[in-house]
Amino acid sequence: MPMPPDDTTCALCGESTWIALAGPESESDSDNEMIPEEAAGTSTRYPNPLDEADMVPDDVVLHNCPSAHHFHWQCFLSHSEPETHCPACHAAIVPNDDDAKLLATIRNEGGQEDDFDLRPVLIEERLFATSPHLRTHAALCAACFTGDEASVLDILSSPSSSPAEIAHLINTPDLDKHWTPLFYAAVSGRTGIVALLLNNGADPNLRDKFEHVPAEYASEEGHVEVLDLLRGARGVY
Repeated sequence: MPMPPDDTTCALCGESTWIALAGPESESDSDNEMIPEEAAGTSTRYPNPLDEADMVPDDVVLHNCPSAHHFHWQCFLSHSEPETHCPACHAAIVPNDDDAKLLATIRNEGGQEDDFDLRPVLIEERLFATSPHLRTHAALCAACFTGDEASVLDILSSPSSSPAEIAHLINTPDLDKHWTPLFYAAVSGRTGIVALLLNNGADPNLRDKFEHVPAEYASEEGHVEVLDLLRGARGVY
């Protein structure tokens, strides 16, 4: 097994923050997730020598922790400490402010992110833990946006869900922009998925927090076929 580049360990489990890959094509299921697209800060792609060594970092360092503790991504997400305190030393790491950010440096297979706000991620993970259907909804929205029609079909054809439950899932807005899956499919021009959603009860007249309907985003992006489908579903030509 290759040796880690340094001896940094996770403050919660005590294991190295460097993990060995089984091979050049392997990916970890949880510890080596790519840095989310919405993360703010400066990203750095790791050079090829790191890949050749078959070792990748899985490291979270809290900016305001006085002891500069390191954590594995999944260890940090699964801790029970409030998101305002370090799970290792329990020191306060954000100001007493509801809008304060929990900034950290994240290193993983995708590179390094120096000013990533962990607080929304923690809040979302805990919300998913208490409301598992929200995780399914988030997966559906992501699949609609990326055009993963197979995943959309898998979710919509779940044997444990009735047609009414599927329609409810499709028409549930997300917590950010109040977008339903139809918004994500429309803005990215996924004609087949838009048709699939409409056939399963998607409401094209629902508005987001900006008071827009999916057809407006399809029009702005120049997705003519999607726009025609949505206009037809709305009875507007």
